[in-house]
Amino acid sequence: MGRTSSRPGPSRASLLIAAAASVVAAVLLTVFLASSSSRQEVGVQAGPPLPPPERPQPEPEGFGVPDAGRTPGAAPSSGKSAGAEDRERAERLRGLIAKLGPLQKELGQPGPSDWLANHREPGQTFEQYLACGPTRPTGRRNTLHVEPLGEFTATQRRIVDLTAEFMGIYFNVPAKVGEGLSLDLVPAEARRKHPSWGMDQVLSTYVLENVLFPRLPKDAAAYIAFTSVDLWPGEDWNFVFGQASDDRVGVWSLYRFGDPDKSEEDFRLVLLRTLKLATHETGHMFSAAHCTAWQCNMNGCNTQGESDRHPLALCPECMAKVCWAARAEPAARYRKLIEFCKREGLEPEVAMYEKLLGAVEGKALESSDGFVGSDR
Repeated sequence: MGRTSSRPGPSRASLLIAAAASVVAAVLLTVFLASSSSRQEVGVQAGPPLPPPERPQPEPEGFGVPDAGRTPGAAPSSGKSAGAEDRERAERLRGLIAKLGPLQKELGQPGPSDWLANHREPGQTFEQYLACGPTRPTGRRNTLHVEPLGEFTATQRRIVDLTAEFMGIYFNVPAKVGEGLSLDLVPAEARRKHPSWGMDQVLSTYVLENVLFPRLPKDAAAYIAFTSVDLWPGEDWNFVFGQASDDRVGVWSLYRFGDPDKSEEDFRLVLLRTLKLATHETGHMFSAAHCTAWQCNMNGCNTQGESDRHPLALCPECMAKVCWAARAEPAARYRKLIEFCKREGLEPEVAMYEKLLGAVEGKALESSDGFVGSDR
């Protein structure tokens, strides 16, 4: 699951649900969900503490089969067997984990309303990730499909397009944006006005099961809809930032991330929040659990403020998971991420990725003042 806590309620335990309390605005599909009861306070989770979202199961959340659809017997272009190449890549990445470690900033003790104060999670090392038989965006299912759902302003649509581009770089796979789907596909019985706040909302589970899944592309590592309308997942829930299922489909809302048309600064903030949501939750689809040791994009979050404090960059352990799963070379990946972030004016992210690239290329590590983290 993403940076989100989920309370009992949805009928499908495999759904990944993200939400937040009404006063605390949005975190990536990785914020906690607010109960519609009167117990809503800033920074306080509505409802009792919940169990960790990652469940010990033989099948990882996301696809249901390891190495999502690899062609049987297919070998890498190097001529080596897939297993041999993966073992060599894992060994190289182990070396990089040790090399990049001094650049990382520890996560530290959580505040009373932070994710780890309310959720016991052991974390996941690179070795544990390899041992779980992770789902991978390789083989026949090797494309991220992004589908706009409903109406967007030109600026919101630009954020969706940029997010798809970034996801392709982040996970080293092709990313395609569809022509879009109409909200007319969602009937009246799957819509509502929030009983207290009055905004229009769409039932996220209906979108997953009746809009996206029947249209799931055969080559999809994941099929993700973005919408500008608010979402809610069912009875007794106020709203959800996004929801995904083990059928490789997900729907995420930009509704609570801010107004990207307000200013250039607001545009960058909404873009950054959307990038974090998309990459964090897709990381879960590829079997990566929450990171509990370092400041990392795979940290769990309960509030918008907590999410904003965490970086877009991955810690060394989680970087190794993504690079191994997607067969990406870390240096090339960092260069492309730097290029994207420079172009879009995400300067703190540029600085993080440049430090990481420098360490990969053997440049001298900086002192603790140069640690990679986020002070936003």
